[in-house]
Amino acid sequence: MSDQGVPQRFLDLAQRARGPRALSEAGLRERFGDPAQVELEGGQVWRARWEDVSVLVLVLDIGTHEVSAVPVTIDPPGEDENSVVVDGSRTAFGVDVTVWTGLASNIPVRVLERVVDAWGEDLVECTVARIQGRSGPVPAGVSEGLTIRSALEPAAEVRADLADDLEYLRRSPGLPVEEAGQPAETLASLLGDRLDLGSLCTALQLPQPQVMKLLRGKTPLSPDQIDTVASATGLSAEEIACTVRPLPADLVCLAEHPRWRSVWVRRAQRMGVSETQARLSGGYGAFALAARQTGGGPADWEARLRQFLRDEDGAGER
Repeated sequence: MSDQGVPQRFLDLAQRARGPRALSEAGLRERFGDPAQVELEGGQVWRARWEDVSVLVLVLDIGTHEVSAVPVTIDPPGEDENSVVVDGSRTAFGVDVTVWTGLASNIPVRVLERVVDAWGEDLVECTVARIQGRSGPVPAGVSEGLTIRSALEPAAEVRADLADDLEYLRRSPGLPVEEAGQPAETLASLLGDRLDLGSLCTALQLPQPQVMKLLRGKTPLSPDQIDTVASATGLSAEEIACTVRPLPADLVCLAEHPRWRSVWVRRAQRMGVSETQARLSGGYGAFALAARQTGGGPADWEARLRQFLRDEDGAGER
């Protein structure tokens, strides 16, 4: 299941069975609109991906930073005593779909990449009831899964791979977010005895008073400064960013929403960095921009993010 091409193979199989329209790019846009504008809702089936791990999941409930979801598979075939099997006529896939209710869990919103289907309320309610161990009538087109009787059965391997992939998705690194009563570690405390103030001043090309503000977390580091400090100290960019100051919760919710996923992927490709780093430096870039601007009222983080990216693109063209 860790092969990034596997879920695409799911879609290819479904396209051959029912025709390409519903799951083609044109069909998805017709059903759900522009991917950058899609609203995340319960009952949707999403492709969740992080690096080379990709899984199809049915979203059941939506939290601030996570969704409650259950994995679904089409190929390779497999089911267990906790799962339900949905007939192909009930979904856009056109082939039987296994819903692995025994593997229901919370996964980060940031790993959701593309919505590919939306299921009826009866299918969602049946799934939730199965997860909670409640009995009740089974909707039309739904059957209970068969028991796995041996760890050597192919279905047992499918289930084990799904469990591993979900754990990998849960470990995907997120943006540091402000929490009440949780003081952030400063860069000065992180460096400790390794702090070389003169070398940092030289690397950053800043006077000592400004560097001291950065060390104490009083001034947010720009993306370029994060990279400079990383090179000068040998620490990772992620470690350094976390010492500056966690990002406002509203900014983190926006930057990690699936609507922004393609933005960070393209930025990562353009910069030759990981998606994690592209999102991290973009988030702190918008945060630093807001710190330099004046004005009352809550920050419009979407406007800040878009302005930061426009300014970045303009600088690149120059």
